[in-house]
Amino acid sequence: MKTIHLRPRYYQLTRKAGETQGEFHLRSLRRDFPTERIALVLVDVWSDHYVSTHLQRGREITLERIIPVAEAFRSVGAAVIHAPSPDCARRYEAWTRFAGDEEVFGRSAPPRDNWPPAEFRSKTGDYEAWAQPKDPHDQVFEDIIRNRRIIPEAEPRDGDDVVVTGAQLHRLLKHRGILHLFYAGFAANMCVPFRDYGMRAMKDRGYDVILVRDCTTAIEIADTSENMDLSRAAVIDTEVNIGYTASHVDLIAACRAT
Repeated sequence: MKTIHLRPRYYQLTRKAGETQGEFHLRSLRRDFPTERIALVLVDVWSDHYVSTHLQRGREITLERIIPVAEAFRSVGAAVIHAPSPDCARRYEAWTRFAGDEEVFGRSAPPRDNWPPAEFRSKTGDYEAWAQPKDPHDQVFEDIIRNRRIIPEAEPRDGDDVVVTGAQLHRLLKHRGILHLFYAGFAANMCVPFRDYGMRAMKDRGYDVILVRDCTTAIEIADTSENMDLSRAAVIDTEVNIGYTASHVDLIAACRAT
């Protein structure tokens, strides 16, 4: 059985009375990952985005880092799984593998409680004053959302998988006996952790989760864009609350050593 040897890093908040926050230091652990038990999950590696600066940064990361990591995984026979959002995933033939009724026919809405009131949820009627201001309609924005695909250079190869939902991803992983998920893609503070196939949801299903920390970036805001504070915070949040991180350099080297 092929194995890659890696030292993923994390923060351990030890359960010892009297500790201070300054004592929670970055740690690493030696882990030997059987290649048949690992997968690279590529989240929302889109060819277009309405945030131009995020699109530019994401494309550079994809070409320079994500694609080499994907090739490294393929070279050792490890799974590469594309999760580019439901509307985008259906553009690729492989999405039908492990697809169930939820993916084919759509997800049925769970029954809604009557509280909060429906009008409050939608900020209409008596609750319209609580709504945030709406931007004017932007047709270019709508076209981007409707037409986006995976960056062409990173599109699925023969043998790769494409998933629409977290349930489909789980079925695929169960079928193949995969336990450890390496995540790359965008955005580090939105879809990567919070999609139903994202890191938090899959951790809750019991999988080990490792973010390839330099194969992602956050959508920043005016107060954070200069120093990329949200990107750094997303990595730390993963190391504190979700799982582990590793660099693309270490990951590729580990695959080559195999």
